[in-house]
Amino acid sequence: MQRWKIIFCACLAVFLTTLSLAWAAQEYKTQVKLSGTRLSVQHLVEGKGKIKESAVLLDKNNKIAARWKQRTTNKCYKDYQDGWKYFRYVPYTMDMKHLPAGNYRFVTTTTLANKQSFKETRKIKFKPKVTMQYSKTKIVRNENGDIWQRLYFQKKASAGKMCYAQIFDKNNKLVHSVKYKAKNANEDFAFSWNGWGRGKSAKKCPKGMYTVKYWMDGVNPKTAKFRLSI
Repeated sequence: MQRWKIIFCACLAVFLTTLSLAWAAQEYKTQVKLSGTRLSVQHLVEGKGKIKESAVLLDKNNKIAARWKQRTTNKCYKDYQDGWKYFRYVPYTMDMKHLPAGNYRFVTTTTLANKQSFKETRKIKFKPKVTMQYSKTKIVRNENGDIWQRLYFQKKASAGKMCYAQIFDKNNKLVHSVKYKAKNANEDFAFSWNGWGRGKSAKKCPKGMYTVKYWMDGVNPKTAKFRLSI
């Protein structure tokens, strides 16, 4: 009976060691997560003692898109991986919603207590879903006090893209159109209309229901109904 207990304990020890090594292989590494436009990096640094670290996000043209100031950290963790090892995770987060889609590089610069420095690079492919959606309309006044009707559209991942809108009356006649180049990725697209039709001989459009057709580069056109109230 005693012999079986020894064999069982030995097998259990081997199993736990194997499980620990498998877990370590998965967990003990720099982790980069991109959820929508939210970037989260847990940078793994091995060794104990005080370190200083900073990071930058570089775009495809090697220009700095974001920068994290240098921080100092002393706290580290101890775990057994083919011997006792010390490590820590240095966290970095940002919202990339104002950045265009493309390839980026996340570069960390770590300085150890002995003044030795090293850099590490992680590649990031940023490809958020491009969307554009009609939101609402409301009556506004311009600086001269004139009344206009303003239409609003929500959009994502639109930096540098052209946005378009066309308004049609109940007879499907085009009465107004506009286009706009987006500067920021998630900036709302909005335009004001005074209710007048197109061309020199245009007339004031009557109040009532109209259709707005809208789209932007990379997004199929959609339509929405709204009421002209001016």
